[in-house]
Amino acid sequence: MSKSNAFSLGGMALPLDIDAVLEEAEAQPLSSGDGPVAFDFGFRFIRFVARLEQSGSTALLKLVGDMGPMPFSAESPAARSGLARIVESGNAVLGAGTFRINQGRILLGGETSVTTPVAAVGLVSAVTRFLAPAIPYMELISMYIRPPLVPARPGESAVRPEWRKSKRR
Repeated sequence: MSKSNAFSLGGMALPLDIDAVLEEAEAQPLSSGDGPVAFDFGFRFIRFVARLEQSGSTALLKLVGDMGPMPFSAESPAARSGLARIVESGNAVLGAGTFRINQGRILLGGETSVTTPVAAVGLVSAVTRFLAPAIPYMELISMYIRPPLVPARPGESAVRPEWRKSKRR
């Protein structure tokens, strides 16, 4: 059975202060008999979901974050084109499939190994190793669309106002 835990990295600058992150957490190793461990966290106003799977002496962490919607061409052809270039460039540098567009959403995801025995410090380090190279692309994406966890008025478009297609008068 999966365990569900949550912690937040949002608002903390890299490099992370591991002592602050782990202040109330116990750094006990997980045994391989515990099964997969699922958790989610927020980072830069983006929700990430993660699943840690252990098999023998190896541990694999799978992460996926929803960066926001890919705008329709009718809403903003410039934003759609710019976001497509960011996704393409991110994949060229970080590896194919790191960024992908699925059902109209831009996703950031992948897999990374975690040192065993798995402890909180190793887990946070693996997450940081995965996310740190993606931060410049996340910032570029947020120039076009509002990150999903940023407060907004009901019905407000995720596309930044300066990128929305304006009505001609």
